[in-house]
Amino acid sequence: MNKVKFWFQNRRTQLKTQTERYENSILKQENEQLKVEILAMKEAVKKLVCSICGGKATIPDKSIQEHKLLIENARLKEDLNNMTNRMMGKSSVPVEARPMTGFNTPIQRNAYLEQASNAMEELLKLGTVNAPLWIKNTEGGGETLNFEEYVRFFSPCLGPKPAGYVSEATRASGMISMTCATLVEALMNSQLWRDMFVGMIGSSSTMEVISKGIEGSRNGALQLMKAEIQIVSSLVPVRVVKFVRFAKQRAEGVWIVVDLSIDYGMKGRLTRRCPSGCILQDMKNGFSKVTWIEHTEYDEQLLPQQYRRLVRSGVGFGAQRWISALLRHCEGLKYTMSPTLNQHLFLGTKRNLKCLAQRMKSIFCAGVCLSGGGQWDLISHAPGKPRIMTRKCISGVGEPLRMIACATISVWIAAKHRHLFDLLLTKQLRCVWDVICHGIANETMVHFPLGQDEISRNCISILKSNETTSDMTGSLIVYTTMDFPTVTLVVNGGDTSSDAFFPSGLCIVPSYNDNGECGSMVTVGHQILLPDLGTSYLTIETVSMIHELMSRTILGIQEIVRHSQQ
Repeated sequence: MNKVKFWFQNRRTQLKTQTERYENSILKQENEQLKVEILAMKEAVKKLVCSICGGKATIPDKSIQEHKLLIENARLKEDLNNMTNRMMGKSSVPVEARPMTGFNTPIQRNAYLEQASNAMEELLKLGTVNAPLWIKNTEGGGETLNFEEYVRFFSPCLGPKPAGYVSEATRASGMISMTCATLVEALMNSQLWRDMFVGMIGSSSTMEVISKGIEGSRNGALQLMKAEIQIVSSLVPVRVVKFVRFAKQRAEGVWIVVDLSIDYGMKGRLTRRCPSGCILQDMKNGFSKVTWIEHTEYDEQLLPQQYRRLVRSGVGFGAQRWISALLRHCEGLKYTMSPTLNQHLFLGTKRNLKCLAQRMKSIFCAGVCLSGGGQWDLISHAPGKPRIMTRKCISGVGEPLRMIACATISVWIAAKHRHLFDLLLTKQLRCVWDVICHGIANETMVHFPLGQDEISRNCISILKSNETTSDMTGSLIVYTTMDFPTVTLVVNGGDTSSDAFFPSGLCIVPSYNDNGECGSMVTVGHQILLPDLGTSYLTIETVSMIHELMSRTILGIQEIVRHSQQ
């Protein structure tokens, strides 16, 4: 009896097992079939053209779901309007023919949201895939994109590259002493972003906030921005870009911030920003790992030959420059705010010195690059001669006070940029090239290091007032004269925001040929407060004096280099 019972139990178990196996095989077949269908649908979607933006159509991202009802409602209204127009005999402009210049309708907003989501997916892939997609960059560090591999796996978010444009794409990584959330907040705030990359960004603004994010965070934040991105040289045009910036939290402690041009193809736009931005990952002790990617397409014909290789390699505008500036900013904050570092200076003094240096650098770079919205009048600009501009200096009550002249010139010097930077900072040689301090004792009253790397020489000093910064992408020396009461005010932590400064300085970037670094491009800039002439025009004597000032600076630099090579 027990044998019969066990036989039935075993038989039932066998039948159950066979049934489960059969059902599993059916499910596997259905699963495979679904995979094939999904792949086919994805391929079909890739080939579709979005009727709104003209770009490729994509499946909406999760961050778009909150807009779904609003978008559907707007789409129905659009269909109703089109049907009404047709019935009444009115012409209807097709959606794809409308210029993408605003966010007037939810459909337009959704179009940009989808474009930004596509850009973010591309940025994520570019940030995680290594060789052969990325090649080690021998000029300036980081990595350079292998465009042959890129075109095999990616469909351009902005469509075909315009005729005559060239591509530049680089990637670099670094560890910074800042959390992901703090960095994302700074990147989404145009003023904080500009302050973080002072000298690189001439001006920045948030034109429109499309989405503030969800649940009080920056997750899903999308906004329209405009910026002037620059190399400190009078020969290199400032890159004016208009783009959407999209921030999203991909996982716990992992954020992505991506930029994408939206004014590409518009007349006068000579640069377009392909998916660019950073992938952020929180680490221990308040640090973050940052992977920065810069991908742009630009009209190279506007660049002088001396700077073309620098820009195409990514040293001029590439990822390594952004990472280096970010590292320098974070290290400067640490040395400014830490109670244990630079203990010989009061906290108020350190803050004052940092703010003063930021202002000096910003004013100097704006004068050289003509960025930041200042109204300059051209006085003279001949090949091989300094460019001289003037503008009105406005007092605190908004009335014209005096005229400021800004003279700048860029020349090639036969010395590698780090070697030249070290020579120019040698105290005994300063009076050879710095005509302002000629005959003045060059003693350091206050020295404020902004990093522990002795090689970098990043610091603020009060000789007059002097800031130096350097990394593998270039070096900068900015200085201005200060009277003793102002120095006392700075050291005692007083407010100097209303004091006027007219900084001068040098920017040094590496120059490359087929054999590597072959010298430096040096940009010299001087800002001079002129006598009250009552006009923006300069006398012949004043122009001659400015030419003499610039000539003595260049000849002094060349003399230092010549003696160092003997």
